[in-house]
Amino acid sequence: MEMENCMTIRNENTLISKMHKIMNIWHEGTRPGNDGNAGNTLEDLLDVPENNFSLPDFGSIEIKTQRYETGSLLTLFHKEPKPGGSVPKLLLSLGWRHNEAGKKYNQNEMSFRSTTYGHRFSDRGFRINIDNEKILFKFDPSKVNRKAIDRTNIYNNYGEWSDDVKNRNNPNYQDVLPVYYLRSEIENQFRIKLNHTLFVLCSTRKRSGIKQYCYKEAFLLKDIQPQKISNLINIGRMVIDFDARTKHNHGTKFRIQKNELNSLFDNAQQIN
Repeated sequence: MEMENCMTIRNENTLISKMHKIMNIWHEGTRPGNDGNAGNTLEDLLDVPENNFSLPDFGSIEIKTQRYETGSLLTLFHKEPKPGGSVPKLLLSLGWRHNEAGKKYNQNEMSFRSTTYGHRFSDRGFRINIDNEKILFKFDPSKVNRKAIDRTNIYNNYGEWSDDVKNRNNPNYQDVLPVYYLRSEIENQFRIKLNHTLFVLCSTRKRSGIKQYCYKEAFLLKDIQPQKISNLINIGRMVIDFDARTKHNHGTKFRIQKNELNSLFDNAQQIN
């Protein structure tokens, strides 16, 4: 019976009622030191239990929060590519020594981080390509910007990194690629996770060393259109973000520019 009651209160009307009480008031962050403090604080205010499941947060409603002040992309969800175990192999074949290796981390600590677009190659020669069935992560050594300064300071430039990558056999990148997602699986994941989404924008300030958040705009987004995913990737508005280091994969993420989120849905309702 308790579970049944819990399900009945986690609906759209309850959420709107809760948001009316939360919005336009400054709230102290509930999880200081956490990069997701703004979103975590809102979830705590909404009594959303913390979870790592690929399911919506509030009954059937997913909650997404973004600060006005940030230019960062909005994370939609985490999803590891195929074949299984590809990211550790990308780390070995296309990664680079972690710039804190030997100081903060083990001497052999490696890193592989890439915000990867569909409309252009990165300086390291990475790109997302989409065909009828797959969303593919690709590496083309001929597209490496060889003279670009290596911002990790591990190599003098990306040309040195590319030459190093070409000579690796533990494994070589040609034995790892292609790394991909099935379009049908990703579209289904969008439907399951995001078909009914609350998107909230907030301001941030600090008082007596404590971060505070004021949730000023909120939108209920419904009826996601997964077929729009490919276009957003192809025009550079949605990316796939790799973030891994030795023995610690932070997860591969689908991310979007915050002003493009509404375009994924057929219906948008602002909560006033």
